[in-house]
Amino acid sequence: MVKSSKKGGSKRAFKMYIDGKWVDSEGGETFDLTSPASGEVLGTFPKGTREDARRAVEVAVEAQDDVRSMPIQERCRLGARVAEEVRRFVKEYAVDCSLEHGKPLKESIVEVEDVIPNLLWQVEDLKRWDAPVQEGYSKPDVVYMSLHEPLGTVAVITPWNFPWVLPSEFVVQAFLAGNSVVWKPASNTPVSAVHLMESVDRAGVPPGFINMVTGPGGEVGTTLVEHPLVDGIGFTGETTTGLDIAKRAGLKKLTLELGGLGPLIIMDDAKIEPAVEDIMFGCFTNTGHCCVANERVFVHEKIHDRLIRVLTERTRKMKVGFPLDADVDMGPVNNRPTLKKIEENVSDAVDKGAKVVAGGKRIPGMPTDLYYAPTVVDGVTPEMDFNSVETFGPVAPVFEVSSLDEAIEMANAPRYGLSMAIHTSNLRVAMEAAKRLKSGQICINEPVYSWDYMNPWGGFRNSGLGRIAGRWTLDAFSEVKTVMINVGRSPWPS
Repeated sequence: MVKSSKKGGSKRAFKMYIDGKWVDSEGGETFDLTSPASGEVLGTFPKGTREDARRAVEVAVEAQDDVRSMPIQERCRLGARVAEEVRRFVKEYAVDCSLEHGKPLKESIVEVEDVIPNLLWQVEDLKRWDAPVQEGYSKPDVVYMSLHEPLGTVAVITPWNFPWVLPSEFVVQAFLAGNSVVWKPASNTPVSAVHLMESVDRAGVPPGFINMVTGPGGEVGTTLVEHPLVDGIGFTGETTTGLDIAKRAGLKKLTLELGGLGPLIIMDDAKIEPAVEDIMFGCFTNTGHCCVANERVFVHEKIHDRLIRVLTERTRKMKVGFPLDADVDMGPVNNRPTLKKIEENVSDAVDKGAKVVAGGKRIPGMPTDLYYAPTVVDGVTPEMDFNSVETFGPVAPVFEVSSLDEAIEMANAPRYGLSMAIHTSNLRVAMEAAKRLKSGQICINEPVYSWDYMNPWGGFRNSGLGRIAGRWTLDAFSEVKTVMINVGRSPWPS
């Protein structure tokens, strides 16, 4: 689990979790985690290898039959117990989440707390996870029963942007569906992963049922994806990585939640204040590190100037600072590659004629150089990188449009479709947009960044495969087995 280390001061030493034990990497190598907020080393972690990943899969495969045969009632009890163990340490876990990610403490508290109803909702869905029974059509004497069959062993690979919520949508749920699990968390935010596994361990989930291996995606993640005894994969992350997984995975069942370029369309009859609130929520929450961020904002020309004025004023008033300080609205960018992409997208837009009306630069005098001001860029046009490259940072790129048709055409053009939104007072316009926008989720008078525990969550096109949340997650980690019973061949009692 966690132990103190005199070397390097108060730096903590963390371990992986395989077969119910906290272990080091077989190779003995470690990596340090540095806080983007403070610049301090938060801890050291095992640098998992291909052999560690293979060992975790072997353990999970050995546990398959025990997981599958565990009664639903017991799986539900353990799922609820994990949620209760998380509840006991919400504040402590949230502080670590803010330090390793950079998001304000108030956001981290919400994220850790969100794990609890997420898991409990899945437990209730498992209790009611039904399947059809039908009488035969071509064979009238046959009754067809559909049963949910676990995949077997599932590999879960999660990103750094939501180190609590995203694992809580995959890891325990795959177990609830009757699978053994091997989980590789992101190397940017492994402290939260250890804390979730602590909760799993304290809840009494049997050894081998859920395992965690930390380390580089090129070794650990690739080994899990290619392993012939892994039956399914749950992944959230970049589209390029998702495409690579799809090529390597073969015929494993895939659930891929990938990137977005979330468009928010604001029509000329929209209310300015709610629209601005949704832009800011969707662009700046979590420092913009979200697959359903408002990556593109399409504003009708008739209200463009008024909306920009209000949005700019509100953005300039945001407080950026150390995430554990009170009243901070936004913390640092999590990592340098993401910061580089943010700066490149802003620079590209300015070079091609757009104008930065708020922010647009790093903030000096902070503990690290990863603090970037919330930014509004006006005059963005389709040939700019904002229209094709996911920024994944605190930027609101504003496009001016003259009609619904133009906005829908631009929204659909990049072939991403995770979540899209429109603000309008006209129900006919809203439903027209809902029909024509190509996305897994359409939000009307809501931000692109919207989610709930039970709605089928996932994307079209380059935004992924499959659906999660509620019973949809259980479906994702199972197959349907048909049992045919010829009752006509069963004799009547003599």
